Amino acid sequence: MKKVLVVEDEPSIAHLIAYNLERAGYCVEIAEDGEQACTGVESFGPDLVTLDLLLPLKSGWQVLEYIRRYPDARVRQVPIIVVSALASQRQQQELQHRGVHHCLSKPFSISELCRLVHHQFSPALNKSIPAGCRAIG
Repeated sequence: MKKVLVVEDEPSIAHLIAYNLERAGYCVEIAEDGEQACTGVESFGPDLVTLDLLLPLKSGWQVLEYIRRYPDARVRQVPIIVVSALASQRQQQELQHRGVHHCLSKPFSISELCRLVHHQFSPALNKSIPAGCRAIG
């Protein structure tokens, strides 16, 4: 089972993402701040990270830097999908330059996020949304 680390300080958003990804068959762990994210990268060993940029303790930018400079090459290459209130096209370009695979601006579509996660694990099926990835509430 593929593991996804959801890095999000807003509990309702974190649980929405986790719920949908778990229903789609992924093993999910939530990190509520930048410190927990860095610890989770080491202890959980995710296959993919969803990352908010505005986090307490360490920013998403710092978490991104931590992952991309990690000593283990497998960790350095983990796909990252940024889910944040991105203000500008320039920021999105900078994120891609730093190795982010996709950027979703808040508010975002949970179906689109699930499609992007699924695409990272099954590129040939990039147009499909895994069963169970539907908005709740």
